[in-house]
Amino acid sequence: MSQHGSPPPYYPSSSEADPLIGPRKPSRRYQSLCVYAAIIALLIVSITIFSMRPSNDPLDPDVRDRIRKDWDIELRQHQKEVLERIDTQKRWRVEDNDRIRLREQWGTEVEKHNREVEERLRRDAEHRIHMHEQWKREIEEHDEEVKEGRRRDEEESIRIRERWRREAEEHDKEEEALRRREEQERILLRKKWSREVEDHEREVEDRRQHEEEERLRLNMFWTDLAPHTCTTYATREYTARLVNVPSYYNRRVEACMALPVKIHGVEYTPKWCEDHGSDNVIGHWEVDQHEPDCTSYWSSYKDLGCVLPGSGQRRIEHYLKNLPSGGNWKEFCATTPASFRGMHFVGAEFCFRKYYSTYGQWVLDDESCK
Repeated sequence: MSQHGSPPPYYPSSSEADPLIGPRKPSRRYQSLCVYAAIIALLIVSITIFSMRPSNDPLDPDVRDRIRKDWDIELRQHQKEVLERIDTQKRWRVEDNDRIRLREQWGTEVEKHNREVEERLRRDAEHRIHMHEQWKREIEEHDEEVKEGRRRDEEESIRIRERWRREAEEHDKEEEALRRREEQERILLRKKWSREVEDHEREVEDRRQHEEEERLRLNMFWTDLAPHTCTTYATREYTARLVNVPSYYNRRVEACMALPVKIHGVEYTPKWCEDHGSDNVIGHWEVDQHEPDCTSYWSSYKDLGCVLPGSGQRRIEHYLKNLPSGGNWKEFCATTPASFRGMHFVGAEFCFRKYYSTYGQWVLDDESCK
């Protein structure tokens, strides 16, 4: 019987009067064929699905090989775990043995330490008893020595005071004689110095008069008097050139130092001179009067407290104002006078610059810092 459907067979028993197209019930044989075809298709699909899934049949060689491989893997894993467990147990046994030996060693050391401690305590007790007795004897001997030494010291001090008294009397006599001799020598020296000073002043006066007469005769004078920068507190430098100096005159520096010039209506002699030739003798003056532009001053008094705890010293700070342009800040800081706390100072003890400003500091003795 064919598995595929075929046209229904012709049955001549059909009536010719039946309609050619119309509803007709299938035959029983046709229905059976459809059922068989569905069952066969279902079996084919099931076989295909089961052939695609791995088989678990223990009689299948592939299944047995796969199971044997899984057993081998599990056996190797089990053997590995057994070996690891054996190594762990061995390591534990070694550690247990080490701990047992360590505890035994500790016990032995503790017993030995206890015996040593007891022996040391016993020796210390004996040593303390011995030292106590020795200290007691030494204290008694020291007391006797102190009493004897005090007695000897008193006797020695009496002898020393008597000797000092005699020496003091002799020293006073020698001092008095020495004082009289020195006073006589001082009187003689003062007389000698007075004569020498008078002779020197007379010589200086004679030389000055001679030089003055010579300058008047030569008619030398100052020209090109010019002020310069401030040098120190309230002091400005001036220069001038000495003119009408003969070329043959060989005492130009002496003439420069002796010839005064009027500045602010007051005559000043040069502080030093430079000789650059007969027509170029330069005199230098430092005038410390009537120079208000050179007068710096202190302000912003600040008490910085004690230098160090227990030092007995206090630090004071001021700010320097009116510093002339081009002036040396160190020189002005050291020469600008200051007065505070009932004291007067000719200048700062310490000078420093901070943020282009000049500051001075003083360190004073202060009992409150002890």
